[in-house]
This record gives sequence, C-alpha cells and structure tokens, in this order.
Amino acid sequence: MATSSFDEMMVIDTPEKARNLEAAFLAAEKRGPLVLEGPDIDEILERGREFRRNNPNWFKEAAAKAKERAIARGEDISDIMGE
Repeated sequence: MATSSFDEMMVIDTPEKARNLEAAFLAAEKRGPLVLEGPDIDEILERGREFRRNNPNWFKEAAAKAKERAIARGEDISDIMGE
C-alpha cells in the first residue's frame, strides 16, 4: 500500500511537478553529501560494551531503583514483580 501511494506521488505529469523535482535535486546537489556529527555506530556500540564490562550489575541496580520509585509513588507492582 505504501509503495503504491509512493509510486502515485512520484508521477511527474505536470510542468510544476517537474520544476519542483528539479529544484529539489539541484538543492541536494548543492548541499552535498550528508555529514553526521558525533561518533560513528561502531564507537557507540563499543562504548556500550565497555560500560557493561565495567558495570556488570547495572541492570539489577536500575531495576531496583525503578522498583523503589514505583513503590514511593504508591504504584502496585505485584503483577510485574510476580509477588
């Protein structure tokens, strides 16, 4: 369904649509390739691995803190915790 609507949108059947497409193409060409700031995906993944190596109990600690906050707010977490 999405493909067919995209295909319908890409029909260039008027001079205005042709000019708009040409303008978009020229603007993209002038802008140049997309350059993302910040670390690349490999560096982000390695940071996560290093964090888990250095903090092996991080998930248990985060879960305990979440449980404390829920209890402090008066939420019933017995169905989640299996209690």
